Amino acid sequence: MEGYNIAEIKGIKIGGGVQIIPLIDIQGTMLDRMESRDDTGVADAVDIMLSQAVYHGSSDVHLEPWSDYLSLRYRLDGILQQIAVIPSEFQPKIIARIKVLSDLVVYRKDVPQDGRIDREKCSCGRPMRVSTIPTIHGEKIVVRILGAAKDLYHLDMLGFPERIADSIRALVTRPQGTLLLTGPSSSGKTTTIYAALHEMMQMQHNTINVVSIEDPVEYAMDRISQIQVNHHVEFTFAKALRSILRQDPEVIVVGEIRDLETAKMAIQAGLTGHLVISTIHSGTAAGVFTRLIDMDIEPFLIASVLLATFAQRLVRTICPYCKEKYQPPKVALAAVGLDNVDNGSFMRGRGCNQCMNTGYKGRTGIFEVLVNDEMVQRLILEKRSAQEIAREAKNAGKLRTLQEDAAAKVLRGITTLEEAAGAVMM
Repeated sequence: MEGYNIAEIKGIKIGGGVQIIPLIDIQGTMLDRMESRDDTGVADAVDIMLSQAVYHGSSDVHLEPWSDYLSLRYRLDGILQQIAVIPSEFQPKIIARIKVLSDLVVYRKDVPQDGRIDREKCSCGRPMRVSTIPTIHGEKIVVRILGAAKDLYHLDMLGFPERIADSIRALVTRPQGTLLLTGPSSSGKTTTIYAALHEMMQMQHNTINVVSIEDPVEYAMDRISQIQVNHHVEFTFAKALRSILRQDPEVIVVGEIRDLETAKMAIQAGLTGHLVISTIHSGTAAGVFTRLIDMDIEPFLIASVLLATFAQRLVRTICPYCKEKYQPPKVALAAVGLDNVDNGSFMRGRGCNQCMNTGYKGRTGIFEVLVNDEMVQRLILEKRSAQEIAREAKNAGKLRTLQEDAAAKVLRGITTLEEAAGAVMM
C-alpha cells in the first residue's frame, strides 16, 4: 500500500484544479481563510482540511477541542500526526460547518451524533463518515474517509506472498462455503475483502450476483449490490442477511459477525450454495474455529462449511528515501524469532523530510492463512484448542504464522523489527 510523499506532490494540481498543500503549510492556509471572518472563509478552511487529508493519504481526521485550542490531526500510515493548532475562537464555526455538511443537528451539543458527508460536498469527491461526541471542552469530531472504486487493490499489492494470493484466488471462485477474516480494528480486513472481490469479478467476467452488507459501506464498487445496515430502524446484519437470501445471491459479504444469530445464518448460507465472506473478532487464523465454537456453533458445521480462515495486521514500511542498514540488538531479534540470524541485512529509516522524520512511508500487511483441510477438520471435531490447531498445522507445513510472515518482511527490508514485533504481539 502506498503512502504519502510531500516532496513529490508539492505544488501539483489534481482533480478539479485543487492544489495539494504540504502538510506543514495546512495550518497557515486554513487560518488565512478563516481570518476573513465570514462563513465563506470557514467553509473554505473546512474544505481544505478535508480535501488535504484525502490527498495526503489520511484515513481519519481528528478535531479535538482542548482547553486553549482546537487540535487538527490526521491519521497517516496508522499513526496520528499533528497538522494544525487552531485558535479556540474558530472552534464553534468549524464544528458547525462540519455538522451542516454531514446533516447533523447543529444546536445539539450534548449528545453523540453520527452522519455522512456525500462525495459532492467536498472538492476531493470522496464520501466521509462523521462522528461527534461531547467533551468538557466542546464537541470532538472524527471523520473517517471512505473509499472509492479507484482505491481498490489487487491481492499482490497488499503484501500477500504469491503462493497465498494464488490460494485466495482459488478459494473465492468456489461455489459455496465460508471464508472468515480476523484482525484488530483498522488492520485492513475490508481492503483485503474488496481486493478479493475485485479479482473475483474480473475472473468471472461479472457474471455472478454479489451482495454485501456493511457498516458502513467503505468502498463504492460497481456491479455489486451494497447494503448499509441501519441500527436506528433495527436493520441489522442478521435481518439484512435474512432478506438478501431471497435475492438469488451467489456471493454474500457480511461486514462482521457480531452475534450468534448472524453467525448461524452465515454458516447456513455457506452450506446451501452460497460463498460467504465475513470478518470475526479473534486473534489468529486458528482462533477463528474456537471462537465459533465458543459462540455455540456446532463443530461439525464449522468443519463442513469453513473453507479457510485469515488473520492479518498492518505494519509501516521503511521510507525508501532514508533507508539504511544497521545491526539490531539480539533482544530485538528475539521478539520476532530472528535471534538465530547472525548475518542478516537489517534496515531502518533514518528519518527525512519525505517521511516527516518518522523513517516510515506507507504500510503493508502481514498475514496467516489456514485452509480447512481434512487434518484441520479432524482437530475441529475433536474441539482442540486454537494453540493445538496452529501447532499441528505448522508442524505439517500448512501454516505460515503472522510472526513468520513479519520476520520474512523484516529480512527483505520491507519493515523494521520494531513494527513487526508490535504487530505480532497484538
